[in-house]
Amino acid sequence: MPHASHPRAQRSRSGAQGARQARRGALAATVRAARRVLGCGGACWVLASAALAAPGPAEATLSAQAPGAAQLRHGQELARSCAACHGIDGNATGPQFPKLAGQGAAYLERELERFRPTRPGAPAARPSPVMNPIAQGLSEQDRRDVAAYFASCALRPALAPLAAELPAGARIWRGGIVGRRVPACAACHGADGHGIPPLYPSLAGQWSEYLVSQLRAFRDGIRNDQGPMHEIASRMTEAQIREVADFASGLH
Repeated sequence: MPHASHPRAQRSRSGAQGARQARRGALAATVRAARRVLGCGGACWVLASAALAAPGPAEATLSAQAPGAAQLRHGQELARSCAACHGIDGNATGPQFPKLAGQGAAYLERELERFRPTRPGAPAARPSPVMNPIAQGLSEQDRRDVAAYFASCALRPALAPLAAELPAGARIWRGGIVGRRVPACAACHGADGHGIPPLYPSLAGQWSEYLVSQLRAFRDGIRNDQGPMHEIASRMTEAQIREVADFASGLH
């Protein structure tokens, strides 16, 4: 006689399926909004194909199950080795390092995976002389736990002008740059800058200098792990990069 599926397992599967469907629906709505704002075809469809086709970091991380106390304790222990750069609570010690506090756990876990080579001798999707060896030394459970810990920490926003005081950056964030085929940042990172997990990170309150450095890295091909971002950043002037980075940093 076949065994009946356990009700808790059924709820877990249905919850994961619902989360995946909700994610795809949110991403599709985001792309439609970007197309309405810009009237753009190519740039927004690049975003659409990347967003809807890209797999999340282990779909299990999309379940609604909250991290347990033991997981967070283990994550905090691991975070001690990250503290010199990112701070013990994910509020980085300087603008050359990103703030991780409050960032989506699934996004952080995925980035740690990108820092790891897919096979021995192969380059990582996201090259970094510092992060590559660190990420390679973390197990799958380590990556999940430290990501959950940093996600649970409260972000202390960078000191920056309030977003409302930066109209040039606001125009790029909300409406893009039509003449340069740059879509609105809000289409993927949210009107409030808190992102759309797990694909698009929160940028609100991040160091402006760090955001500038990453946009330059995307523009120059130093970071090539996010195809749409290279295309977008390469169409922006240095002044536009600075303006939108300052605006995102001021979103609290």
